[in-house]
Amino acid sequence: MDTLSHAGWGFVVSKRKGMAWWGALAGAMPDLLFFIPSRIEMLFERGWSGLRIGNEPGIWRADGPPLPPELVEAYWRYYVWSHSLVMLAALTGALALTRFRRWCWLAVPYALHILMDLPTHERYEGRPFYPLSDWYFIGVSWGDPRILIPNFIALGIAVWIVTRRRQKADSE
Repeated sequence: MDTLSHAGWGFVVSKRKGMAWWGALAGAMPDLLFFIPSRIEMLFERGWSGLRIGNEPGIWRADGPPLPPELVEAYWRYYVWSHSLVMLAALTGALALTRFRRWCWLAVPYALHILMDLPTHERYEGRPFYPLSDWYFIGVSWGDPRILIPNFIALGIAVWIVTRRRQKADSE
């Protein structure tokens, strides 16, 4: 699923109005933890042309052109780790043992991101149990209209409902 939708769903599942933007950030975080460092690496290795890697038409579809080696390396270096429920559980457990345990709720939008990616990724397969298991699921591309349109409609409705409820709670 696209990063903006993940942020939107993170916003929706955050209960308190003041924390909703943190929920949005947590919802987008798995992609950001993959995208930002991998793009910085490509920028240093190839200059500005490195930012165009992965922009070829159809590259994210299973029947698309072969993935460039840089994207395969980035998948194993960042994506499988940032999209792992095992790693999230370990980090959340460690956080729960600190004075910052009140932030453990951010694991909910983060985990939702991982779970929503499973059926909506066709090329970069989700491996939610990595490194304990190499199991993966090949889904349907999130760009497929059968996924994209219902997601945007549902997200728009959910954001509208949540925003109205929060505004109503503020006025009471």
